[in-house]
Amino acid sequence: MQLDTIDLRQLRVFLTVADCRGFSPAQAELNISVSTISTQMSDLETRLGLRLCQRGRSGFSLTEDGERIYKAAQTLFRQIDGFNNEVYDLRQELSGKLSLGFADNLVTHPTSPITQALDKLFSLEGEIEILLNVLSPNLLERELLDQRLDIIIGAFPRHLQGINYQPLFDERQSLYCGSRHPLFTKNEKELASIDLKEFRIAQRGYTAGRPHPSNLKAASSGAISYHMEGLVYLVLSGHFLAHLPDHYAKKWVTSGEIKELCPHSQSYISTFEIASRAGTHPSPVQRAFLKALLSN
Repeated sequence: MQLDTIDLRQLRVFLTVADCRGFSPAQAELNISVSTISTQMSDLETRLGLRLCQRGRSGFSLTEDGERIYKAAQTLFRQIDGFNNEVYDLRQELSGKLSLGFADNLVTHPTSPITQALDKLFSLEGEIEILLNVLSPNLLERELLDQRLDIIIGAFPRHLQGINYQPLFDERQSLYCGSRHPLFTKNEKELASIDLKEFRIAQRGYTAGRPHPSNLKAASSGAISYHMEGLVYLVLSGHFLAHLPDHYAKKWVTSGEIKELCPHSQSYISTFEIASRAGTHPSPVQRAFLKALLSN
């Protein structure tokens, strides 16, 4: 069997099914019926002469052959994208795909250049296809290294090999409690004599086990959320303290639902960085977006 006898559309369907972990979850992503997905998968397995996946009561899983074909197909499409980028570069065309990943709830940040950079990018002539994903910082780095994302923006306390980091903007984080919490009615003088470690503290899952920038660590059991919105729910419940970005917390502070605690001892600054894979030649679209980001 020659490579040119394989329908690339079927390989893309296979990759989507594998990423979504099943035919039904991939239906919305592909915008085709489950029966069509099943047919295309069967046709691909027939052409390859291999069983790629297992479906049954135990759930969806790739076979050993399926795992190898999955990795090979990822490499193939990265090479196709690289070829297309070279063509666009030679023709000086601003066209192609751009996969972006951002940390959550940056849209309310007053000095974030992301919105303006996207505006500049889409104002340029060219056919640009954007994939935008919002993930926790550790997942952003993983997706970048796995070549599923081209550019990521987040706060990355530990720099990884194979990634280039560049500071972009700062974000102030403060400790908050909800209106139902016993500390809500305490003034600054009263708070100074209270040991905050005696209260339950909600933390971000991707920072668990690491020293906190504010050095605050709860003595009793707390709670974990991998998203900022989850932390707000926990704070609003009145049972937890949590650090939140000031720009994101402002809405609930203004409405009187949450309150900042001990700003002089519990606030800290997070530096958000733009990151891309080291040792790679950026596409014209990637270069255009980076230029737009850094020119704001």
